[in-house]
Amino acid sequence: MIDFNIVIPSRYASTRLPGKPLIDILGKTMLEHVWLNARKSQAQEVIIATDDERIAIAAKNFGASVCMTSIEHQSGSERITEVVDHMKWRDEQIVLNVQGDEPLMSHTVMNECASLLSDDSIDIGTLGSSFLNKEDWLNPNMVKVLVDHSECALYFSRSSIPYPREYEVGIIEGNIVLHHHGIYAYKCKSLRMLYGAEDSQIQIIEGLEQLKALYYGLKIKVGVASKRPGPSIDVAEDIDLVVKALQ
Repeated sequence: MIDFNIVIPSRYASTRLPGKPLIDILGKTMLEHVWLNARKSQAQEVIIATDDERIAIAAKNFGASVCMTSIEHQSGSERITEVVDHMKWRDEQIVLNVQGDEPLMSHTVMNECASLLSDDSIDIGTLGSSFLNKEDWLNPNMVKVLVDHSECALYFSRSSIPYPREYEVGIIEGNIVLHHHGIYAYKCKSLRMLYGAEDSQIQIIEGLEQLKALYYGLKIKVGVASKRPGPSIDVAEDIDLVVKALQ
């Protein structure tokens, strides 16, 4: 069993759905659903990282460990890095970034992501699944990842890569490209390095933080999730989808 911790970054001021960590889903907040799934994993510690007192109070009420962080962070990984330094975790410690808007993310999938870092040559682990149809592949809201022969990421994009210059047959069916899931396993030294580095231009253009890691030469292993995560909650319409899945 690999030794890892989980940090769940959670903020109140979501642009599209303010206050979404505290949305009630079948009698529990969205954040509590995420935390309960994380607690079922093999993680040694599960910590909620937030800059909002309302989230902190709610999390403590359902029994979670909470770390208050700066309001200046621009991403979940920045927030997690503050937790890593606050806890004084060693550089080789593995920490899993489980996003607070993924109430259907299975604990089994969390374990699978963390296990990708059992290979010492890997800096970051993440997961993907095959695309179900061409429409999803064309959807810019579904992030794509291309992998090499060793299952490490070549590139992430919102575009429908690879470009089918002559034909499209086999791109979806052959898992040439995967639907990327927003879960990451880091070595703490990778988080610290990325936090101190300038954002890359390609990261800014695509709006994908993982491209910063590729730009600076970090190796990202991409596993295929044994269980496809359900929908995350980004807008109000997503809540009904999650409720139906839980029922």
